[in-house]
Order: sequence, then C-alpha cells, then structure tokens
Amino acid sequence: MTFQNLDEVVSGLAGWEEEFRRRQDRRCIFLTLYGVVSNEMRERVGRGAFEDPDWVHRYAVAFANLYRRALEDYDAGRAHQVPTAWRLCFDAARAGRGLVLQDLFLGVSAHVNNDLPFALSAVSIEPDRAARYRDHSAVNEVLGAVTERATQRLAALYAPGLTGMDDCAGALDEWASQFSLQVARDSSWESAVSLSNARNTLERALVTKLIGSRATVLARLLLAQSLNPAAMAVCGSLERGSGWLSLAAAIT
Repeated sequence: MTFQNLDEVVSGLAGWEEEFRRRQDRRCIFLTLYGVVSNEMRERVGRGAFEDPDWVHRYAVAFANLYRRALEDYDAGRAHQVPTAWRLCFDAARAGRGLVLQDLFLGVSAHVNNDLPFALSAVSIEPDRAARYRDHSAVNEVLGAVTERATQRLAALYAPGLTGMDDCAGALDEWASQFSLQVARDSSWESAVSLSNARNTLERALVTKLIGSRATVLARLLLAQSLNPAAMAVCGSLERGSGWLSLAAAIT
C-alpha cells in the first residue's frame, strides 16, 4: 500500500514515529523531523503557496513513498531491495550507539541524496523545467521555516542539549546547515535532469548507479565520526545537555 496524498503521508509518518518511540527504536528521530516538514508542506500546498501546487503535492507524496518502500523492505528482511544509504541509516539507528544528530543526518542525507532525484523523475520535471525548478527551490523555504520548530521538538524528545548547542552556534550554524541542504537538493535536481535526459536504459542505469553511490559515500562519511570515541563522548554529552563538569569528564 502506498501513500495517495499528503494527509496519508502525515498520518503514516506520525504512526511510525509513535511506534518506533514506543519500541525505543531510534529510527523515530528522522521521522520526528520528517513529520514536522510534511505538516508544513501540507499546509503550504493547501493554501497554494507554489506555482503548481498539484505538482508539488504529487512530488511530496512520491518522495514519501520512496522512504516508505525502503522502510518496509528493511523491516521485511528484503535487504537486497533497500538502497545502501538507507540500510546504513537503519542499521545505525537500530544499533543505538550513535548520536541523535548522526541518526538525523543519516536519514536526511539518504532521503535527499538517494530518493529525491527519483521522486522528481517519477512526477516528471517536464515540460517546463524552469517552473518545476522554481517550485523545487521553493521547498527550501519550507525547510527554513520549520528549523526552529523541529529543533525544539527533537530536543524535547531526544536531546535536551540541542537547543543550547543551537543558541551557542547562532545564525551562522543555521545558515550553514540550510546551505548544505540546499546544495544537496540542487544536486538532486541535477540528477533528476540527468535521469530525464537519459536516452536509453543503459544511460538511465548509469545515472541510477551514480545516485546510489554518491548517497552511500555520504552515509559512510557521516558514520566515520563513530570511529573517534573521544569526540563521540563529547558530542553525546552536549546532546544530553550535560554540565561542564560532565563534559570535562567525557573529554578526559
């Protein structure tokens, strides 16, 4: 069964988030963020905030269904069907040894870098690519609008120190994270263009392989920090909102 509209996306993501939180399955962390974003997308599509709200609606639903497929294949034991970036993300979350931010960024990276080009391809960026790109870029405004709301919810549920870390870093940190996400989304658009321009099945297969390989490399880079126990201890203390004495103990 697939999502048919944004109402089903919002309720489906909320159901998974609740279930994973109940089971203490850290895959709920990404779902918390995704739920906040999807609620905002539904609201903006509903009030016609895009040039072509119907296209954006189909785009958002197709995007969510790619996540749904990866999650359901993983839980059903169909590992060979799960994109590698998602398998690494799910494995790390279920192991429960990483940082909250690691689990979060692994999910965001897999979804944007692996899934987004295929979502765009599924709903087509034709015939007016310029208009489609403007709506694609307008989604960045949605992400910017929910940053504070999502941070507060993530801090309340998983990592009390996130708000303090955000206050310390200030606007520069928010700008940097938004810029990086915008770069990833622009890269995904370029990949969608390559999929659309593919002249035959071989060319499409090559583009598909490149998309998956890039997403996998980025996932492994996000996981590489786990190889430094001292840094992980410090970051974990910051996420938990530990005092400076606890932080000093973690460092030493």
